[in-house]
Amino acid sequence: MKKNIAATLALVFGLSIAGTAFAANPFADVPVKHWSYDAVQQLANDGIITGGGDGSYQGERAVSRYEMAAVVASAIAHADKANAADKALIEKLAVEYEAELEGLNVRLTKVEKKQGNIKFSGEFRERYEWTKVDPSTGTDSTAMKTRVRLNMSTQMSDDIAFNARFHSESKKTNEAGDAYIDLAYLSGKLFEGVNFTAGRMVLPVGKGLTCDTWHDWDGAKISFGNKVKVSAGAAKYHSTTGWDSPNYAYADLNYAFTPNFDMSLAYFTDSQDYNEYKTKAIGFSYAFNKFVLKAEYGKNGAENAKQVNNGSEAKAWYSNLKYMGANAAKEHSYGVWVGYRKADKAFDPEWWSTPESSDVAGGLAALNDTKGFEYGVEYTVFKNGILTVQYNDMKDKNGNSPDGRRNLITSLSYSF
Repeated sequence: MKKNIAATLALVFGLSIAGTAFAANPFADVPVKHWSYDAVQQLANDGIITGGGDGSYQGERAVSRYEMAAVVASAIAHADKANAADKALIEKLAVEYEAELEGLNVRLTKVEKKQGNIKFSGEFRERYEWTKVDPSTGTDSTAMKTRVRLNMSTQMSDDIAFNARFHSESKKTNEAGDAYIDLAYLSGKLFEGVNFTAGRMVLPVGKGLTCDTWHDWDGAKISFGNKVKVSAGAAKYHSTTGWDSPNYAYADLNYAFTPNFDMSLAYFTDSQDYNEYKTKAIGFSYAFNKFVLKAEYGKNGAENAKQVNNGSEAKAWYSNLKYMGANAAKEHSYGVWVGYRKADKAFDPEWWSTPESSDVAGGLAALNDTKGFEYGVEYTVFKNGILTVQYNDMKDKNGNSPDGRRNLITSLSYSF
C-alpha cells in the first residue's frame, strides 16, 4: 500500500496546478529522509488531508517539491479541522514550501487567521443577588438570574475581523428573558497606525469610572498609538426596554510610563438636550508583585448633576486593590480584592460605570449618592468554572441609610 503515495500526490497535484505559475526549480525532489514526509503523514493520520492513512507518506519514493507543496496547500485548505499541534506542522510546512505555494497561488497567512473560519465560544452564568431594603418595596430583595452567551468571530481579511454575541438572561423565576444580539461589530486597521471599531460594540472609557459597559453600544470609535494611546468615538445605547438613548461621545488618552504603570485621562458626554453627563476623569493602574491597584477620580459638570448638588459638579472616585486572580484554565486558582467608592448624587445616573452592584437599585448602589467598601473573592472550582462572591457594604454619601445600597452578589460562570 505504500506505493499509493505516487497516486495520491498525483491526484492532489493534478487538481491544484491548472493555470498556475512555477517557482524556481519546483520539480526538484524532496529527499526521502526529509522531515516533510513525517509531517505530512501525521496530518494524514489526523484526517487533515486525505490519503496516506496506510503510511504512504513515509518517503519511500521521493516526490518533487511542487507535488509536496500541493499536499501542503490541501492541508492549509482544511486547517479548520486541525488541532494546535497540527496547525504548527502546517505553518512549518508552509514556510518550507513558500515559493512553491506562491506558484500555486496559495495565500500564506497564519492558519489561525484563515478567512472564512467562524469560531464559537460561550458562557453560562447562574447568579444570585440579595439587596438590603429595595426602595420600591421597603423589604429585602433577592433575585436569581440565568444567563447564556454565545460568541462568534471570524477573520474577514488580513486587517478586518467580525465579532458577534448572542445573549439571553432571565431575571426572575417567571421571566424567560430577552434573547438578542448584544454585540455585532467590525474591528481592525483603518489605515497604517489607526484602528477602528464599528457596529454594536463595547464601550470602556478611561479606567471605567465614567463608562465601562461591555455590550449594546451602537456606534463607532477609532484609536491610535502604542505607548501613548488615544481613542475617540460616538455611540447610542441599544435598549431592550424601549428607552430612547441620547447620543454619547467620548475621548480618552492612556500613557504607559512602564509596563506595570499607566495613567489615563477621559471625557464622556451626552447630547445637550439630555444633559446627564459631562464627565472628566483621571486614573491610574499599577501592577506590583501579584497585586494590581487601580483608582480613578472624576467630575460630572452636566446641568442635571449641578441641580442636585447646589450648583456644584458631582464628584466621585473609585479604587480597587486585587491580589492574583482566578484563571479559568487553572483549577483552584483564585483572586481576592477590596475596593472603595464614593460618589455624589447624579454622578452616574444611568449606571455606566465599572463598580458592580445588584440590579434592584441600579446605579444607586454603584456611583450615585453612595460610599463604602466592597469585598470580593473568585475561585476556579473546576476547569472553565469560576465562582465569584462580592459583598458591597454601602450607605448613602452622608453615611446614613444602607437601603438599596448594601448587597451581596454570588455567581458561578462556566465558559466553553
